Amino acid sequence: MIRGLLDPVCDILEVLSKVTGKGVTLVRKPDLKSLARMRMAGAGSPAHVLFYRGDNDPLVNHVIANECGHLIRLFGAPPGSRRVAVANERTEALYREEIRDDIQRLSLIHGIGALGEFLPLWYESVVFQLTRMPPDIGIERWIHREYPGLREIQRNALMEQQAKAAAVVSRGVRRMTPRKVYDVSQAMNYAFFRLMEPLTGVSLTAPYERSLHVLQGEELAGRADRTARDDHEGDVALTRQWADSLGLSGWIEWRRLDEVEAGTLH
Repeated sequence: MIRGLLDPVCDILEVLSKVTGKGVTLVRKPDLKSLARMRMAGAGSPAHVLFYRGDNDPLVNHVIANECGHLIRLFGAPPGSRRVAVANERTEALYREEIRDDIQRLSLIHGIGALGEFLPLWYESVVFQLTRMPPDIGIERWIHREYPGLREIQRNALMEQQAKAAAVVSRGVRRMTPRKVYDVSQAMNYAFFRLMEPLTGVSLTAPYERSLHVLQGEELAGRADRTARDDHEGDVALTRQWADSLGLSGWIEWRRLDEVEAGTLH
């Protein structure tokens, strides 16, 4: 077991095992970029794998709780209703076509070589936000409601996440990024942090208040508040709504969980 793991997180790991019928194997991975990451078990595997970087940061408790929350919601749905968003060559090609007008401008800023490295990273970052943030809204509310012992760590984690996001709210970053990538990313950030304010008790949206992203971000936040279902099927519906609103529907495709190799998901 990870040193310093709090009792509520141990309880969440037990819930995950009960809901999925799979155990959890812990693997320390010092070179992991994030504090922790869950690899979902395949059909023939007896356990999910929880990679963790170390045990000297208390925020690992929040990361693990959040990672478990995604799988708990996914497996809480009937098997035929479990859906995952995927990216592939077709969806990435559509992304590149939609930002084509920016490519020449950005090649003069970054150079052709560096731009070739940045293009997939920009795409992956938007897809990650789009597919992660809608379920994260429900998961963070669930953690706050059901596990009050994690509230202080949750608050610190969300404030750290917001500080990192706020650091790229600038004209300089916008000039060096495809316009659509920057605009949809900021709108999603605003919506997510606006919805996290009641959980943290502090303002998280101040960096966005003078930007045009507030309008679209409010629309996204409103869609989340109006979502009728607080479960995996509601997460999928909300993600589709955000994608439609942001013009990102073609940047991902939906598959049944049993159509996707488990090792490619986390």
